[in-house]
Amino acid sequence: MVLFMKSWFMPSRWLDKRWLCAVAVAVCAATATPARADHEKSDPNAIRGHFDLGQVQGILAMDRLDGWLLYDYQGKNDIALELVNPAPPISRQWFYLIPRTGQPVALVHRADMARFARVAGTKIPYDSQDDLKRQLAQMLRGMDRVAMEYAPDSGIPQLTLVPAGTAKLVEHAGVTIASSSRLVMLTKSLWRPNGRIAHYLAVHHLTKLKDEALATIARELAAGRQVTDYQIAQQIVAGEKVRGIEGPPPRISSGVRTADPNYVPIASAPKPIAGGDLIVISLAGRVTDAERPIYADLTWVAYAGSSVPARYAKLFGVVAAARDAAVAAIRDNLEKRRPIRGYVPDQAARAVIGKAGFAEKFIHRTGHSLDTDRLGDGTNLDGYETRDTRNLVLGSGFTVGPGIYVPGQFGVRSEIDVYIGMSQKLARPAIEITGPVQHAITPIFAPRR
Repeated sequence: MVLFMKSWFMPSRWLDKRWLCAVAVAVCAATATPARADHEKSDPNAIRGHFDLGQVQGILAMDRLDGWLLYDYQGKNDIALELVNPAPPISRQWFYLIPRTGQPVALVHRADMARFARVAGTKIPYDSQDDLKRQLAQMLRGMDRVAMEYAPDSGIPQLTLVPAGTAKLVEHAGVTIASSSRLVMLTKSLWRPNGRIAHYLAVHHLTKLKDEALATIARELAAGRQVTDYQIAQQIVAGEKVRGIEGPPPRISSGVRTADPNYVPIASAPKPIAGGDLIVISLAGRVTDAERPIYADLTWVAYAGSSVPARYAKLFGVVAAARDAAVAAIRDNLEKRRPIRGYVPDQAARAVIGKAGFAEKFIHRTGHSLDTDRLGDGTNLDGYETRDTRNLVLGSGFTVGPGIYVPGQFGVRSEIDVYIGMSQKLARPAIEITGPVQHAITPIFAPRR
């Protein structure tokens, strides 16, 4: 257990000294929580949720929490759904308590009990709202502090997935709610070996799809044929299906539309790509059938011509320098074995763009967490949209993607994926850039005149 913990979490200086106590608690965890006669115990063949019980209980002990109370209603809490892994569809609200010691307990509406048949732990059925309140209070008896996906004062939306009314219901049971952000970062947001493999495979496929898209644009324009952003987007979608990749719609923009970082082509209004256009391709996807499908993100800037105009090249150079400054800030802290909060790399990137005179043209955060969701639940590189004070964690990944957008003219962005792994040679955390790094805008062909 100790070796497992050491391999996946930050070195000792990155953790509270209570960690050793937490490991001891996890190793010596008590047996299952006693259940009333009408409770349903686990099937011996139950499929465990997507978390390590000893690991979670170690964190709970370290943070002096009595449990982690996961909650969902109608699929709004993707963290709870992934970690508990019940069988869909589920019609009513449910709770899943992971106590600091002992086995998990699920509180589930009687109509949904079958959906939790193979979820580990004791299952408690409820019927009415009053029954729910009574059973919840019973389940939480003796507890003072539990973690939930609830932190309304944090300013970080993904930390609050539990409705205020549900939070009050828990508080009325005499329990104080603490944010589960640390638990989420050290469970859902860790890639783990099979997740790293799936991520690298996704990076490979996205890179190939990007190359094929640019080749198609060059070929069609060189032949004098019209090619639209929607046509290229559909080519990528078809390629994703063949390659076993799933993800959000591709973002393909050209010309003035590159000034919109979230532009997505639509069938009803396809836009032609012309010679002399700046082109931005942004793709995100994960391997469909992977055991732990970690997302990859890729953004690439090209120019439909043989020589990139100076104004485009200049701004891309600024963006690339900002990207590299963010990476350098992370690497420097890792080399010095210092924790680094999410807003720090964002500040480093903004300093470069601000110095170049484009501070007001950088309108989004520098990067976001990557896990089984594209916009993951770990630490973001953000001191702009929010101020993410969470630390970057060993075993997790994220994007680094600053951009400059000139309204009504054009925009440029460079985006890479980064993983924090352990350097075996240096015996300390180290950065891995998991995909291609663009150093200059790619000219794709000399347009036919």
